[in-house]
Amino acid sequence: MRTGLRTEIILSISLLLAAALLFAGFLLVKLTERNLLDQQRVHAASIIRLIVAGINGTAHLASVGNELKPAVASLNRLQMILGRQADIVAWRLLDAKQQVLTSTTYEATKEFSSIALSSLARDDLHEELVYQSLQFFRNPEEQSYLDLSTPLKVGNDAYGLLQIRFSLEGLQKRVQRSQRLMFLYVIAYGLVLAVFSVYLLNRNIVRPVRELHQATATVARGTLTSVIVPSGPGEIRDLATSFNQMVAALTESRAETERHIESLEDTNLALAQARDDLVRSEKLATVGHLAAGMAHEIGNPLGAVIGYLNILKEDLTGDSHDLVERSLVETGRIDRLIRELLEYSAPIDRQTETFCPIALLRETLEMLRHQGQLASVEIDDQFVVAGCLVTMDRDGLMQVWINLLLNAQDAMQGKGHIKLSSRQDKSTIRISVLDDGDGIDPQVVRQVFEPFFTTKAPGSGYGLGLAVCQRIIDGSDGSIEVTSGNDQGTCFTVTLPCSSQEIS
Repeated sequence: MRTGLRTEIILSISLLLAAALLFAGFLLVKLTERNLLDQQRVHAASIIRLIVAGINGTAHLASVGNELKPAVASLNRLQMILGRQADIVAWRLLDAKQQVLTSTTYEATKEFSSIALSSLARDDLHEELVYQSLQFFRNPEEQSYLDLSTPLKVGNDAYGLLQIRFSLEGLQKRVQRSQRLMFLYVIAYGLVLAVFSVYLLNRNIVRPVRELHQATATVARGTLTSVIVPSGPGEIRDLATSFNQMVAALTESRAETERHIESLEDTNLALAQARDDLVRSEKLATVGHLAAGMAHEIGNPLGAVIGYLNILKEDLTGDSHDLVERSLVETGRIDRLIRELLEYSAPIDRQTETFCPIALLRETLEMLRHQGQLASVEIDDQFVVAGCLVTMDRDGLMQVWINLLLNAQDAMQGKGHIKLSSRQDKSTIRISVLDDGDGIDPQVVRQVFEPFFTTKAPGSGYGLGLAVCQRIIDGSDGSIEVTSGNDQGTCFTVTLPCSSQEIS
């Protein structure tokens, strides 16, 4: 199971605090216990020396060899006083032969240890300590006491041994209470320190680290967002600063990458345009060679045939005259095809004029209507008042308008609605011709400007009209675009640069 940073740090701090506090508490209790034991030993030594002094003060009154009688009498007189000492639980008096002369026990206790007088020759006071240190729970049968043994002397000669047992139960209980209080103090103080540590830890480490983690996750999702440098240790602030520097570097790298991608896209578009121009140039060259050959090989014989048919038409009547008329129509189609090929491959260098393209489109509409075209088509003129004048071949742009209007009529099968609109900015004008016909399949809509491509029925067109329109518009630094879809109609948009602004 995974644990968080806060949990691990809290556990570590708690263990360290508990260990430190327990060690400090037990050390303090141990020092206090030792100090109390030392005080108890000094107190006990003082009492036994006072008793010995009192006994030895009466011993010089006795005869030699009879020193113990006054000692026994003195102890018997002191028995009431010794009984009032709460820490004295037993005492006894022995002669030089280790025979007990008198003894008193105030509480149930163990027997005294036997000590030879010879072992006390150099030491006036012998101690025997029975004590269990640092116990939370004691066995009630275990006793804690201090036995003091001292010789009784006349001069330098020892004639008896006095042993007094001092109880340490009171000291033991005090130390146990101190241990329990210390343990409770450690728990309470540890909890206070832990709560305060958790607060500081959460404010200075956990919360900044979480903020950095959230910011890192945000960056991983692709959103480059800096973080506010949090308060806290210097390492956290340095980490946040480094993170912000990384985000800034990534932002700059992303911007540079986007610039490179944009440059590559522009380059790809330029390459695609160059490829299209090259393909169109190759097609143009092919059509040019074909047109030149056709003009040479077909043009002259075709002209002669047309001339002969005109002469023959004057001499014939009836069905024969009608057949000649039909032959002239078909040869006329061949002648127009040859002229369109020649116009596409080698356009005539015509004079340019400055004029209003919208006015020319309206003039073209009137001309077509006088010729009987667009009779069943409704024209919706939504042109805005434009002040843009263009400088180009006037007849060429009229040819473009004628082609777009007649194509729109054919797309609607002679009946429908054509919408004309324009939009102008400071340097260009965009003129749109939109029909409500069936539209063009989106998969082939980009091929409409290719030579010999047509969506009309066989025999209804050669696929050179829009190619010629594009050649005329491109030659004037403009562009022509088409948008269409199944059952959505077709819109051709011609964009031309404004050479000047019309004075209104």
